[in-house]
Amino acid sequence: MIILGRHRLRMHANPFSIRGPDEPVVWADIFPRAAPFALDIGFGCGDFPMALGQEHPEWNVVGLEIRQQYVDHLNQRAQAENISNVHGMLANANLHLAELFPADSLIFVSVNFPDPWFKKRHHKRRVIRPEFLEPLLSKLRADAQVHAMTDYQPIGHEMRDVLDNFAGFENIDGAGNFAPESTTGILTERERTHVARGDAICRMRYRVVAQKMEPQCETLLPEQPTFHNVFN
Repeated sequence: MIILGRHRLRMHANPFSIRGPDEPVVWADIFPRAAPFALDIGFGCGDFPMALGQEHPEWNVVGLEIRQQYVDHLNQRAQAENISNVHGMLANANLHLAELFPADSLIFVSVNFPDPWFKKRHHKRRVIRPEFLEPLLSKLRADAQVHAMTDYQPIGHEMRDVLDNFAGFENIDGAGNFAPESTTGILTERERTHVARGDAICRMRYRVVAQKMEPQCETLLPEQPTFHNVFN
């Protein structure tokens, strides 16, 4: 259980019970100006998307959650602090990603401390799976990055292996490696707790790369853009 204000919130919820938006999302009605999207999946109490929005005012930060109380809390907090580029939404990333974002619109995606879904029959609920990465790739810009972290070592190794072996992503720290420290400089609530305890955290970051294609005739493939470190 987590305490949010005066309320006790359940840590777990069935993500496949979430209906998602009833109508197509019109982002122009939510954000005052068009901008690349940063997506935070499972934002919890909301410290990370709030800090991300303040750190990167050039992005529109969207947080997806499967618990309505967290969504309400984030949106109320963003409004109270006059942060106009942060918005929370009730949705399941595994089910609703395709309908939420246009192609080539995401510049950053974070999956921080996802539920490990220990039971084998629940493994399909895990976020970092090929079934999620395939539609995600079409939504990412050429200069996008995907970051993830967890304190549960088996899930950390699983996420790294899935991303390492998925065509279209490149491990910035080298295949088989984890990032040595925070990949954004922004600590989540869970991360602060684990750092204070001295717990090991599996952090990883990936950039989008062009999938290898056989050149036809003598046509040369264009050079791919490199990711500029926007976190400095």
